[in-house]
Amino acid sequence: MYGYPRQPEESIYNLLPQPEVRYEKPKMHRSTHDGRLAPSYSTLCTQNTTKLEANCEGRDRIGASGVKKASTMGRLGDYPDASKYLKRGDRSSRRLPPIASAHHERPDPKNPPVPRRTERPVMGLVTEKNFVIANAVDNIMMQPKKPADHPAAATQRRTFGKPPGYLTRIKEEIEHEREYIRQLQHPPRGEGRMREMPPDEKQELLARLKEKWVDTHKQYLSQTFSLDTVSKVHRKEAIEAQLEQLEKAIAKLSKKILYVYDDNMY
Repeated sequence: MYGYPRQPEESIYNLLPQPEVRYEKPKMHRSTHDGRLAPSYSTLCTQNTTKLEANCEGRDRIGASGVKKASTMGRLGDYPDASKYLKRGDRSSRRLPPIASAHHERPDPKNPPVPRRTERPVMGLVTEKNFVIANAVDNIMMQPKKPADHPAAATQRRTFGKPPGYLTRIKEEIEHEREYIRQLQHPPRGEGRMREMPPDEKQELLARLKEKWVDTHKQYLSQTFSLDTVSKVHRKEAIEAQLEQLEKAIAKLSKKILYVYDDNMY
């Protein structure tokens, strides 16, 4: 059972005294690291100090307190020179042109300039044109506009009231199919479609069908008795249907006289 140690098998050799096994004690492990060092970045060795973490450098011993040398800014030589800082444009070779060279005058102003306060518009202009008569003359001499081309009405088209061309074509195809079926069902007189099968052809077909039945029957007998899966059930049903079809064909070919359709007539 699970959870219990496995019991040894019963044997007569278990009665014999077994020799005592002596195990050698391994040597005591000695670490290569100093055991008196305090843990790094720990709060266990911060007694009587104001530090939040102890032994950040990995060199303090247990019991040491106070601020160590170079504990804030690091040791000498570990920081870069303050006079060698990154200046503007040191990493970029592309510089923008000066503003004076980028400014240009527009050759043609987009809008006319705004009039000044001292400029006065021209006033007192009078015209002798009679706009009423001028408008009447313009309307009289104006050419009439041509009407827009509207599509013709459906009743005025040449194909109005006639069946579409594709319907006529489909009707002709259906009529040809009906005529072909009519000829197959009612052949002309004097031209039968049936012929008697020769004995040699019948014996050859019968022998092939029997061989096919024997092979199919072997497949049926080689199946397992258990039908525990759907695929096995479907396979058995398919083989049984094939055997039944072969038996019907063999029974038909076993008759003395057989008439078959002659496909070479048409």
